[in-house]
Amino acid sequence: MDIFPEDTVSSATSSPASSLYSPSPHGYGSWVQELSHDQQGVRLIGLLYQCAAEVAAGAFDRANLCLEQINQLASLDAPHTLQRLAAVFADALSRKLISLLPGVSRALQYSTAASCSGEAHLVHAARRHLFDTVPFMKLAYLTTNHAILEAMEGERFVHVVDLSGPASNAVQWIALFHAFRARRGGPPHLRVTAVHDGGKECLASMAAVLAKEAEAFDIPFQFDAVEARVDDLVLLLDTPDALRQVLRVRSGEALAISVVSQLHRLLAADDVAGAGRTRQQHVPGSSCLTPVQIMARSSPRSFGELLERELNTRLQLSPDAASSVVSSLSPQSPAAQQQRTPAAAGAAKLGRFLQAVRGLSPKIMVVAEPEANHNAAAFMERFEEALNYYGSLFDCLERASAAHHHRQEAERARVERLVLGEEVRGVVAREGAERKERHERLAQWGRRMEAAGMERVGMSYGGMMEARKLLHSMGWAGSYEVVHDPRGEAFFFCWHRRPLYSVSAWRPAACRHSGGRLGSS
Repeated sequence: MDIFPEDTVSSATSSPASSLYSPSPHGYGSWVQELSHDQQGVRLIGLLYQCAAEVAAGAFDRANLCLEQINQLASLDAPHTLQRLAAVFADALSRKLISLLPGVSRALQYSTAASCSGEAHLVHAARRHLFDTVPFMKLAYLTTNHAILEAMEGERFVHVVDLSGPASNAVQWIALFHAFRARRGGPPHLRVTAVHDGGKECLASMAAVLAKEAEAFDIPFQFDAVEARVDDLVLLLDTPDALRQVLRVRSGEALAISVVSQLHRLLAADDVAGAGRTRQQHVPGSSCLTPVQIMARSSPRSFGELLERELNTRLQLSPDAASSVVSSLSPQSPAAQQQRTPAAAGAAKLGRFLQAVRGLSPKIMVVAEPEANHNAAAFMERFEEALNYYGSLFDCLERASAAHHHRQEAERARVERLVLGEEVRGVVAREGAERKERHERLAQWGRRMEAAGMERVGMSYGGMMEARKLLHSMGWAGSYEVVHDPRGEAFFFCWHRRPLYSVSAWRPAACRHSGGRLGSS
């Protein structure tokens, strides 16, 4: 992939910000031809920052001017990663701008919802391609299973609650079957409860696949389904013991909870509740799993690294726009007050949910989350973090496509538009209860978990070695790596040394088992 080289970045710092980044008021066709490819890259990044500042300041005319220029340089179908990334962010910024006009915004939501429903069948395929081509979900499943296996040593009856929703995958539990079957003393009686709002067909497929695999491994197995979102479970918290009843948590079973990339949704504000669609059922059905794709090794430089190392520290906003942003987001301003209120409400909702989970007395709760700060109150802070974070993910996908000689370009384009693009819109364009993509870094998750009465369970060295073995076996070592945090309490999954996901393990603070770490083998 042709990523903009180092001299592109250095040229940005040697030119005045006003001439490089301020939109030209005329000559929209001619100026593009006058710029070299490298200069277009620098110009795009500058325009994105400038546009975000103007949107934050509510400067419609100046933001529109930036968007017009971005659209001449960027496209979802462009050959270069930065151009496609810029197109996705331009879409999110335009939606953010429109949201400042509530009447227009609500009117447009109907047509947007209609087009999205027409593409719903493509989203699953896009998620599957993302799973196949980048290792983060596989690593999350593997390390989660390793932690569960160690925590359940000696247990004869095990109940695993899967709260991962759209990130849930039968592959994870098939791998756990393998691990339990190989342990000393044989496998336990295993029950898996999946919380998922994908519909009866999706849950039936998972049930059928797991039942078939469990029978092949001669593992006593039961599958329960709760057709709901994690958000919906919060509605149960006002009724004593309702969460325990819905998840069918029983005495005599050792409980493990797995949640991948879902807890951040509970940080959204309380003012829009879930649909209350929680239903419990046993489901039959059938499905087949496609094989895992192998992604070839990547070249040494990534867009995410380039953007973070150079541009993130050197790009300067125009003084007028910067002052407008500071003013609109000062602690005393109405905008800042409005932004803090949903965050506080969401934190309360999450806290109540975690306390309810603690009340279930799990032996272990394993949490995998994007390692990013997309929950900041300040819009510009969220925008900057998102540009760096999703720049890295776009780069991962581009390197995978290049490794397959661009045979997967159509699939990559769907992932960028339907999965990552939707997440970018969630971070950049939405506010309040509608902003579900509230990713936070592990340090903040640690504070939230401990405030809810949970304590850390160290992730073992053996789990890290298993994860590294997976990277090597799939040809992903080098660009990707698994890092054990200095205290041995979590894993970070990195792309060119930038952490993009974290996995950590927790248990109720009152539960004092022998030792603080799950194992060393």
